Amino acid sequence: MSDFFGFVGQADAYIDILTDAGVSTGMVLKGNCKAFTPEPHFGTKELIGNGLNNFGQAICSVTIPKPMTATIVFNQLDRDLFALAFFGTSSAAQTSGTMTDKAITAIVGKGVSLGRYLVSDVVVKDSSGATTYNAGDDYTVNTNLGMITVLADGAIGEGDGLLVSCSYAAAGASMEAMTKSNVRIAVKLDGKNYADGKTFVTEIYKMRLASSSDFSLVGSDFVEVTFKGTLETPEGGSTPMKHVWLS
Repeated sequence: MSDFFGFVGQADAYIDILTDAGVSTGMVLKGNCKAFTPEPHFGTKELIGNGLNNFGQAICSVTIPKPMTATIVFNQLDRDLFALAFFGTSSAAQTSGTMTDKAITAIVGKGVSLGRYLVSDVVVKDSSGATTYNAGDDYTVNTNLGMITVLADGAIGEGDGLLVSCSYAAAGASMEAMTKSNVRIAVKLDGKNYADGKTFVTEIYKMRLASSSDFSLVGSDFVEVTFKGTLETPEGGSTPMKHVWLS
């Protein structure tokens, strides 16, 4: 390659979410990586003169390297990256099934959760099971939330015991936030410099994530998620990052 070049980088970002023990779980292409910014850090020690002729001047200075950091920005996610934004874990949310005679207590005008999502074929009876109430007249159902709301002008009174039966469908995935305090990832960029067409690979061996950007679950713009972290040099290694020009 030539000695001088401009750089406009584009890349596919492959992420390996390491286990708590630092073991690889495999590289996976993750979403749309908008930016990837490694940053070296240095500190300076200075010997300052106190003499008549050199007061306040640096007699000697030493530059000391500090751990590198990196920032990765995604504006398209998969479920694992979504979970990482909240330092959480992703798992199956709910398998399909049925619920029979779940006991709840009526709260007029307010929703009561059934503990399941995506409910259907809902039947609400009194605590004895003898009386069946009518949807729309006595109560309403939020099928997504699995929530029963008793209507004020219906036949169900405040505090009445109810028995609810229903079916529920399988839900895709569940994210439980703040279940992981130490999150480490490995990163590989399969990249290209669009200024000259040269291809490259960048590797981050271990990156321990710190705080990330806010994630608004309600809004009118596409969310961008920013992951920040400290780069760690692997055992037996001498560098936390490697960049290879393939052409």
